[in-house]
Amino acid sequence: MSDTIRRVMHNSVLRLAGYAVGAALHFGIIVLIGRYLGTTAFGHFSFILALVGIFQLLTDMGVRTVLIRDIAVDKENFARRLGVAQTLLWLLASLSMASIVLLAHLLTLTDELRQATYLAGVAVIMTFYGLSYSAVLRAFEEMEWDILGFVLHKVIFLGFLWLILSTDWGLRGVFGAMVAANSCQYLYYWGLVRLRYGRARLNIDLRAGWALLVESIPLGIAEVVRRLTWQVDKLLLAAFGTPVAVGLFSAAFKFLEAISPFTINLTLPLFPVFARLARVSSEKLFGAYERSLKFLYVMGVAIGVILFVLSDRIVILCFGAAYQEASQVLRILAPVAVLLLPTSVYGYIFTALGRQRLYMGCAAVALLTNIGLDLLLIPFYGYIGAAVGTLVAEAVFFLSGLVILHQLGSTLAGISLIWRPCLAALALGSCCWLAKEMMLEGVLLCLVGGTAAYAGVLLLLQTFTRQEIAMIMEAIHLRLGGATR
Repeated sequence: MSDTIRRVMHNSVLRLAGYAVGAALHFGIIVLIGRYLGTTAFGHFSFILALVGIFQLLTDMGVRTVLIRDIAVDKENFARRLGVAQTLLWLLASLSMASIVLLAHLLTLTDELRQATYLAGVAVIMTFYGLSYSAVLRAFEEMEWDILGFVLHKVIFLGFLWLILSTDWGLRGVFGAMVAANSCQYLYYWGLVRLRYGRARLNIDLRAGWALLVESIPLGIAEVVRRLTWQVDKLLLAAFGTPVAVGLFSAAFKFLEAISPFTINLTLPLFPVFARLARVSSEKLFGAYERSLKFLYVMGVAIGVILFVLSDRIVILCFGAAYQEASQVLRILAPVAVLLLPTSVYGYIFTALGRQRLYMGCAAVALLTNIGLDLLLIPFYGYIGAAVGTLVAEAVFFLSGLVILHQLGSTLAGISLIWRPCLAALALGSCCWLAKEMMLEGVLLCLVGGTAAYAGVLLLLQTFTRQEIAMIMEAIHLRLGGATR
C-alpha cells in the first residue's frame, strides 16, 4: 500500500503543477482573444462558448469516467473497452453536433456567428474524442503524459492564435485556431496510446455499448446537476434580485470556481486506485478513502481559513473597491472550500463501487436544497441569501455522501481527522488576522509565516506519520528534481 500512496502523491503533485502552468497559459489566451476581438465580438465569443458548453456534457455523458474505472481493473482488455467507448462517444458526438447545427439555424445569427458556432462544435467534439485516449493514460496512472497533453494544447493554441492576430478573420479565426489546437491534442493522445499500449479499433458491440451507456448516464446526469447547483444562485438572483447582486455574488463565487479544477486534478490519481481496491475488498477501498481524507482536510481547511479571514483584502485586490460588499459573500462561502476536496472524490468512490445512482441522488438533494433556500432567502436577503443557500447545499452534499458511504460499509472514522487541521488553523488564522491592515508585502509575509505555523502545529499534533511525511517529501523532491533536469 505504501507504493500505492507514494504513486498517488507523485501524480497529485505533478497534476497540480501541470494544471497551474496550463491555467496560466489559458488566462493568457483569453486575454489575447479579448484584445483581438474587442468587447462586442468577445461577447459573441463568450455566448458561443456557453452555447456549445451545454452540449459538452451530452458528448461525454460520464462515459470516460466509467472507462477509466473499467480499464484500471482490466488493463489486459483495454483495447476492447476503449473501442466500445469510442463507438459510443462518436454516436453521442454526432447527436451533439446535430443539435448545435439545429440550434444555430433556429437562432437569429449572422453568417459569421453561425459558422463560428459550427467550428466551436467541431472543437468540442475533437476535445472529447481525444480525451477518450487520455482516459487510458489516467487508467494506467501515467499522469505525466496526460497532464503534458493538457499543457501542450495550451501552447499550441497560443501559437495558432498568434498567427491570426494580424488578420481580420475574427471569430472564425479564433474558433478555427481552437479546432486546430484540439485536433493536435487528439493526435497527441491517439499517437501516445497507440505507441505505448497498442491500437484500439472501433467496436460495434451493441450489448457492451448499451451496458456502458446505462452505467454512464447517472454520472452524466449527476454532472449536469452539479453544474446547475453552481449556477442556480446566479439565475435566481437575476430573477429576484438586481444585476448588482448578481455581480457581487459572482465575484465572490469566482474563487470557488477557481479552486474546483485544482481539487479535480489533485484527487484524480485516486480514482484508478479506488477502482482496483473495490474489486478486491470494499473494506480496503474505504480504508484508502479515509486515509486520503487526512490530506484533503489539511489543504481544504487552510484554503478556507485564508478566504474567510482575508476576504476583504482578496476581493478588493482582485476586483477593486467597487466590489467590497462581495467580501461578505466570500466569508460565507469560505467553508465551502473545506468541503470541495472531500466531495471531489465522491464521483470516484461511488463509481468504483458501481453505485453511480447513489451519487446522482446526493447531487440531486444538494440542488433541491439550494433551490429551496434560494427561493426562500433571496427575496429578503439578496446575495447573502444566495451564499447561505450554496453553503448549506454543499454541506448537505457532503453529509449525504458520508451517510450513504457509511451504509455501504464506511466507518465514518474519517470525520474525526478534521479536528487537527481545524486546531492548527488557529495559528494560520491568527497570522492572517494580523495581516488584514498591512500592505501587500506584509500580507504575503504573514501568509508565508502562517503557513509555516500551520504546518508546525500539524507536526506537533502528529497529524501525519513519519512514513507519510517521508512520502510527501519524496513526492515533492522527485517532481522538483525532474523539473530541473
